[in-house]
Amino acid sequence: MSDNIFNYTDRSPLADSSGGQDLPGILLRYRQTDQLRMYIREGNEYAARQVMTERFRKDRAGRLSDELTELKYDLVLLCALMGQSLRESGIEDLHLERIHTSSLRRIEAAASPDECRHLAPELAKDYCSLSRLQSFHNYPPLIKEIILAVDMDLARPLTLSYFAEMLNVNSSYLSGLFKKKTGISLTEYITTRRVQRAADLLLTSQLPIKTIAEQVGIADVHYFSRIFKKETGQTPRQYREHHAGNHE
Repeated sequence: MSDNIFNYTDRSPLADSSGGQDLPGILLRYRQTDQLRMYIREGNEYAARQVMTERFRKDRAGRLSDELTELKYDLVLLCALMGQSLRESGIEDLHLERIHTSSLRRIEAAASPDECRHLAPELAKDYCSLSRLQSFHNYPPLIKEIILAVDMDLARPLTLSYFAEMLNVNSSYLSGLFKKKTGISLTEYITTRRVQRAADLLLTSQLPIKTIAEQVGIADVHYFSRIFKKETGQTPRQYREHHAGNHE
């Protein structure tokens, strides 16, 4: 991978050009960029998603006549900056190249400004997931691969057999290794991450509960509600209503 893939700054001509945007607006963008890089290094998914949601809000001042092109440009730029932050934190180039390639493909596939706005916090989530790998640096490569795969795409049918086949190892061996190194079973880890992700979506989006369940890999909304209540003590609806006031 080229050494300068992530060597970008937010001081590009487009970023600095007023284009109808006043100085406070430009300073806000720089502050958001600094905040985002800090949250990515910390692996603070909620805060990073909030920054991206604010940066790509619908009423933001535009700088190009083609809104879709402008939003895609900003997404590519921010992905490079998030990648640079991860490199500085010690994340291996192999992981950086993988997430960079995946992010660019998703940005390219976005067909409308609204799709870009929806994608922005999702990309921040993915980079935070990769950041958290640093805290698992003593784990065997197999365990780190599983943790990254789970965090990157909870919508997949994530099971022990799925990972055993993906990593070409015996399922019993993989199950025992994961439990030994993390202290919990693979199933427990996947369930916990799904509930955490669902809780985040309940507070940061207006998506229907059924849609949230599907996005975290649980097709049966009733089953989703049961495991969510088991983990949090509240149903998804109760959780959203109870915590909504703290996140307005």
